[in-house]
Amino acid sequence: MTSTPSQTLSPLAEAILGAMKSGGLVAPEAFLGKPLGEGFAVQTEIFAALDVPLNGSKHTLKGDLCHSAPLLDVSESANQQYQTGISVEVELAFTLGKDLTAAKGTVTRADIVDAIASVRIGVELLRSRYEGGARGDQALAVADMMSNVGYVLGPELDRKLLDQGAEIGPLKLVINGETVFDKSATHPDNDPLKPIVALANQTPICAFDMLKAGQVITTGTLCGLIKVGAPGTVAVTLGGRDFVLKVD
Repeated sequence: MTSTPSQTLSPLAEAILGAMKSGGLVAPEAFLGKPLGEGFAVQTEIFAALDVPLNGSKHTLKGDLCHSAPLLDVSESANQQYQTGISVEVELAFTLGKDLTAAKGTVTRADIVDAIASVRIGVELLRSRYEGGARGDQALAVADMMSNVGYVLGPELDRKLLDQGAEIGPLKLVINGETVFDKSATHPDNDPLKPIVALANQTPICAFDMLKAGQVITTGTLCGLIKVGAPGTVAVTLGGRDFVLKVD
């Protein structure tokens, strides 16, 4: 992807990109109330300027519409850099084994399952680049890559989790020795594949081809958004598998 010179960026794109590079924050007040399409245009500007490959994407349902953002980094490294204000979400990570062709109204859940090569523990690293967050403004949220900092792949899980109505089971999350989550995991849409089905069947609202073989797809937290208050360790137990991430 070709890098975009900073002087051609819109004011919001330039502000977010600066906050990404400096670890700082953007005052969002001047940018509130933009149309959703403008938020996605800013997302595209920033991703082009970062000049990184599209190895994965995150998706969330807003009503019947799937909002999406690129994952800025997809890694299997259990050592990640700490940033002030960082949070984590434990998720199911789906790696596509073949391309999915978006076709409005004709892509089924079974098609999605067939295209998924593996299900793994996923740990998303998040930090809003806005002071006080996006304030519920959907355009600002998507412009900021839906707060994504990076994504780490953990152990592979049983494909039975792809079954319709499958229970995800217990999830334990321990951050720096403190248990912060220890109960049954639940997905915000009940079915973690529901956003992908919506994405494949809607008119595209972002500029990225997000359904290609080898890409990682994630669709929502199983534990909520949990802050990591200091450098240290994030230990996850899910589906009978353990994964320890160092964030320092």
